[in-house]
Amino acid sequence: MMASVVCYSEDVSRLAELITFAKATSQSVLAITTSIVQEGIASFGEDELIVAGPVEPQKLDVEGVCELIKKHISSDTKLVLLSATKFGKEVASRLGAKLDTAVSNDCKSFVLEQNSVKVVRMVLSGNGVSTEELSKLPAIVSLQSGLLVPKPSEKSANVIRVGYTALSKSLTLEVKSKGGGVVKLEDAEKIVAVGRGVQKREDLSMIEKLAAVLGAAVGCSRPLAADLGWLSDDQWIGLSGKKVKPKLYIAIGISGQVQHIAGMRDSKVVVAINKDPNAPIFANSDYCIVGDLYSIVPELIKALSEKESG
Repeated sequence: MMASVVCYSEDVSRLAELITFAKATSQSVLAITTSIVQEGIASFGEDELIVAGPVEPQKLDVEGVCELIKKHISSDTKLVLLSATKFGKEVASRLGAKLDTAVSNDCKSFVLEQNSVKVVRMVLSGNGVSTEELSKLPAIVSLQSGLLVPKPSEKSANVIRVGYTALSKSLTLEVKSKGGGVVKLEDAEKIVAVGRGVQKREDLSMIEKLAAVLGAAVGCSRPLAADLGWLSDDQWIGLSGKKVKPKLYIAIGISGQVQHIAGMRDSKVVVAINKDPNAPIFANSDYCIVGDLYSIVPELIKALSEKESG
């Protein structure tokens, strides 16, 4: 198919977002997925849906996905859209190198013009907005997730099933779970995030108990995931981690450096608990509690538990 926009994601919910974005600016959209679940994805307005595989997530490789996308790029293609996940951004960068074309990652929006693609993305740890024009086509763009609600269409796409070939030279010997919550942080409506204010790994049980009472997911700042390894990378919130925008964000023992703020600045209500009255997190919070988390968190758990039982 000769499509002006080609969308790819291994996650069908994110692919639906990409398709909705693409249909708002282009008449011809080709969607590609390797997901093991495809129900409903052919009804978001794309003209054609390529289902490769399907492939188990741990068996996906960047080289294989790049080649899959390349096969479906035509002379009419002006834009390739991917999700700004770690995998998606790696595919975007590798595909851009293979095609010798323009790449922009972590974008919030784009405009498809006659001979270029204009994108908007956050820069300077989320403190600035950059508008960039990509004049070398097809441009490769990765979009942040959760920017809009996918809109189903009355039209169903033509579905074509193809094979998938892994091309990576590395061999996966074993896959172990990283742990973490069942709910993806990007999809969580409530998040309890913890930082270096927690003194011992064992004390995370207190944070997890608060999250359980609230029905919230557990996140963290960079040190707890990248430096200490107390929590997984999937729970890391920040410039180099997850970008989240829950209805409620509770930051416990997090100083609030710009790198962390960049990952949670779109949260609707932010509650911060920190013993330092000058902690930067307070400047980005709706409710500020100055005090020792080891005194405050148990009291919060007690009060919330009593409310639940009452």
